[in-house]
Amino acid sequence: MTSASIAPSTLSPFRYPGGKSALRPKVINWIQNLGYRVEHFIEPFAGGSSVGLAVAELGLADSVILAELDSDVAAVWNVILNGQADAFAAKIRNFNLTKTSARETLDAKCRGVFDRAFRCLLQNRISRGGIMAPGAGVLNYGEAGKGIHSRWYPNTLAKRIDAIQALRHKLTFVEGDGLEILRRFCSTPQTVAFVDPPYVAGGRGAGLRLYRHNNVDYKELFKVIRSFNGPMIITYHRSEIVEREAKAAGVECHTMNMHTAHTISKRQLILYKASSNGFTKGCLGKNNCLEKAR
Repeated sequence: MTSASIAPSTLSPFRYPGGKSALRPKVINWIQNLGYRVEHFIEPFAGGSSVGLAVAELGLADSVILAELDSDVAAVWNVILNGQADAFAAKIRNFNLTKTSARETLDAKCRGVFDRAFRCLLQNRISRGGIMAPGAGVLNYGEAGKGIHSRWYPNTLAKRIDAIQALRHKLTFVEGDGLEILRRFCSTPQTVAFVDPPYVAGGRGAGLRLYRHNNVDYKELFKVIRSFNGPMIITYHRSEIVEREAKAAGVECHTMNMHTAHTISKRQLILYKASSNGFTKGCLGKNNCLEKAR
């Protein structure tokens, strides 16, 4: 059975508002139809890294490079990929989650990367919509009245961490600026990127309330995109500013129906850029539920 016939697992331990589970199979299809073997797959605003993990699991690239600026989120990836995954999974399995233990963990001073990683993942799993920005609240009612236990599945999370650890030879994690990672690989052959930045442009966008690090210079981002030789897919909120910058950078603008954390359906920008040598067309495949942005 080839990788093309296998659906990826859900491996990310994080839950994020506006997660890309609906877009992930389309990105996978796009990579499989590029016409060449991908050497480097880059996810420069990694967050939960669901797309990059799927690419690694299916063996669609020789290496997957994940970058994240948020030091708390980065702590989770550093712990999983740099030798502490077993201890991290055991901590999750053995943690007795109550409102008291959760509050004590979130309020405690972290003594190192391991403590920071556990606090970050706990906060992500018990917060409303997975939002970890300052001021975000924890679940009260949750699913079926389960409150903070609604999204805390210790055995499932531990198994995901074990699975990610098994893929660590394919994964490289960089704690730092995603734009710098894109610049570093802008001329590297057979390199593709999936760019999912905080949705902020012109001082507006959902990213302002969802993420601690939301100040991404969208003009600089599209300047980097313009100079990137390989093909890429970029996601963004619908905005005239973003569409104008995208078109100026030679990026095709499409929209796709996505669901928010409150199950509200919205059209979201899905932008794609062919490689600068014209070798690929940036096609997301047939029946991709995309519409040309108007």
